[in-house]
Amino acid sequence: MNKIEKHTVPGLSGLYHHVLWTVTPRPVWIVGTCNEDDTANFSTITCVSNTPGPPENIIISISARRTIANIVRTGEFSANLCNVEMAGLADYVGSVSGEDGAKDGMDYTYTWGKKIRVPVLDASPAALECKLSHAHVLGMFHTFFGEVMDAHFSNTLMPASASREDAVNWFCGLDIHEIDPLVYHSVKKYYRVGEKL
Repeated sequence: MNKIEKHTVPGLSGLYHHVLWTVTPRPVWIVGTCNEDDTANFSTITCVSNTPGPPENIIISISARRTIANIVRTGEFSANLCNVEMAGLADYVGSVSGEDGAKDGMDYTYTWGKKIRVPVLDASPAALECKLSHAHVLGMFHTFFGEVMDAHFSNTLMPASASREDAVNWFCGLDIHEIDPLVYHSVKKYYRVGEKL
């Protein structure tokens, strides 16, 4: 492997997040929460990670005020993975503030979780019901650790009748192109997963 020569850029260290956001592809997720009036609220995020567990946790960092308030109040949220077909919805719920009222300017459907009271998007190929286990505030972003209480997968990806062993084998052999996840770039917007190397 060849050595890559590098140089420093004065003043850029303070803008490291722009560098990371440009070179780090991020899958797009939509977080679902329950408002005080028992209606659903959705917000788009791309700062997502996980802990291997047990217990398994998904980690989200978010700045959307309504979503933060809902998670702090209820201690619950859903994480809905977006596929390429959901680009319009992700863009919509990510650009409209829940502070201004219901995000009903676009057609989409959801159901309430089976384990906890969180809205789960019907269009998402993979969605998680999460119970808040830890929170951290850094600047305007809140980072939430959510213990996964239940997981939902499209029947086209994994049959509803799949046993735990079948599910594990499915995950081990999963081709990411089957999910076709929506990938975000901070400047150029959206991409899809490319070729396997």
